[in-house]
Amino acid sequence: MQERLRSVGVIAPKSMMEVVSKFFLDSGSFEVIPIESVFDVKLGKIEGNPYAEFLKLAHSLYEEVGKKPKPKVEKVSLPTVFDEDEFERFTSDLKKEMDEIDEKIEELKEEVGKLEEEIVAVRALRGFDGLISRICEMKLAKVVVGKIHEGYLSRLFSSLRDLEVVVEKVGRDGENAVCSVVYPSSIEGKVEEILRSVSFRKLEIPCLDEDAEEALFELLDRRKALLVEIEEMRLKKRKLFYENRRKIYSYYDTVYVLKNVYDFLESAGTTEEFFAVLGWTTEKSLEDLRKLSEELGVVLLFEDVEVPVEKPTKLKNPEFFKHFEFLVKMYGIPRSDEIDPTPLISILFLFFYGFMFGDIGHGLTISILSYLLYRKSKSDLWYVMGFAGISSAVFGILYGSIFGFEVIPALLARPMENINAFLATSVYIGATLITLGMILNVVNRLRRRETKEVIFDPNGIAGIGLYLLTFYSAAYYVSKGELPFPAGVFLSVFSLFVVLIFLYFVLFEEGKIGERLTLAFFETFDRLLMFFSNTLSFIRLGAFAMNHAGLFLAFYIMAQMSKSGFGAFLSLLLGNLLLIFLEGLVVFIQAVRLEFYEFFSKFYSGDGREFNPVRYKDTEGGV
Repeated sequence: MQERLRSVGVIAPKSMMEVVSKFFLDSGSFEVIPIESVFDVKLGKIEGNPYAEFLKLAHSLYEEVGKKPKPKVEKVSLPTVFDEDEFERFTSDLKKEMDEIDEKIEELKEEVGKLEEEIVAVRALRGFDGLISRICEMKLAKVVVGKIHEGYLSRLFSSLRDLEVVVEKVGRDGENAVCSVVYPSSIEGKVEEILRSVSFRKLEIPCLDEDAEEALFELLDRRKALLVEIEEMRLKKRKLFYENRRKIYSYYDTVYVLKNVYDFLESAGTTEEFFAVLGWTTEKSLEDLRKLSEELGVVLLFEDVEVPVEKPTKLKNPEFFKHFEFLVKMYGIPRSDEIDPTPLISILFLFFYGFMFGDIGHGLTISILSYLLYRKSKSDLWYVMGFAGISSAVFGILYGSIFGFEVIPALLARPMENINAFLATSVYIGATLITLGMILNVVNRLRRRETKEVIFDPNGIAGIGLYLLTFYSAAYYVSKGELPFPAGVFLSVFSLFVVLIFLYFVLFEEGKIGERLTLAFFETFDRLLMFFSNTLSFIRLGAFAMNHAGLFLAFYIMAQMSKSGFGAFLSLLLGNLLLIFLEGLVVFIQAVRLEFYEFFSKFYSGDGREFNPVRYKDTEGGV
């Protein structure tokens, strides 16, 4: 169903524009209509938002400590006095202190980075006999430690093979190998050139008067101390934020509301002393607006303003049906003067799904899996599939089927044992729904006061009469072998309805009379074929019900042909899994198809526009 929307206009002094704007934002039930589309008078505009930069500044304080703002708009009362200078001074001083802490943290991180490279170098020298400081003092030989990409490692070894060099891979750091290289000082230039050619990055070796093992422990202790100091600085920064949090929260809430208020006011028209807004709102919001108008005493309220724009649609369904709205929206949004088909579509979808895929075990499996997925994702699709599984299980009880096995009594009938009955039932269901769709089209036409179309429309009275006459006559002829009426009466009434439909295209289509007559002939013939094809299309209900039983039977025969118990079990397991996922998907598509093409096409346009009220926006500094 749809919630009724009303067009309203508001004119108030500029001193009240913040109060009125916040009311609309708080309500979440006001869609703006461009005011220039209604008024011929040239009105001014509020351009630029003075609070945009303030919001960015307030948001930056949250970013400093990795916190996400959660503005409490209900705590902000407008109009309010906002001291811009005091706000800028407060945020500037606080950010300066935080920046100083950040600088200290960066300095400490650089020290940690240097230490980590020294740790890698010292680890590589664990086999060195003596104090680390001796490496720095060596004159005749050089020892270097560094990193090289694994892809260049073989090239390094081959390049140094013919030189008096000892090179050894002593560790690994990510994608890089850690190597030590020892060579005579006399060939330092040649070795350095080779190392550069293979992108060998030398690590600094600390000149410590300790052996490698002791030096490593000392470096690790120093790194741990620096990391603790970094964490202390971060805590100091968070402490600074929380010491000022009440003021930060208050400022942020205020500038967040004011930023959104002035975003909203960009759609208002202004004069020197007044401002005006126009839009769609709900009955409840309109009642609250009346109270606000009486309370302020200076707000002029205009209800049901004539506006030259399409009225939007706001769906309002009970919780259960609300989850099925996405099926309707896949086809399109109902127009404001159309019936919302959501409740009917919800029931029909579940009926179709269960009818075509009736099995207790398969249905409950789908329902349980969908429930678990819905808990995780909150997706409407899984909510719908959860109830589709329940519908499948209910029809499984009627069919006496559980995981394909017909081991329990069927409360209704088994599809494979009653083929003609299921196909006939499917056709009767189709005829009923096609007729219902045309009746709903008549209701929609009457709501739009399109009385002529009600009579001539192929999906109106003429179409209903023609379809019921034809279907009843065909069904009677199949069962009795004769027409229910004399042939002359049948042809006369049949011709009358065909002529009315023919006249619909002649009277209501555009173009020259010859073009309209030609179009009317082909369109009328097409509608007659469509009635026939739409009705037969519903045979898929019974066909898929039998198809489900037939597919399982195929897997059952394969299991019986298996020479081992495990092979039989595997055949039945894979067969059931295939039925659950593949056939479950196909039946979902077929159920939607029947609703969209055979049912919706009779009464539903789906070319409406969804109600889009103004709300507090997620901004850079948003929620």
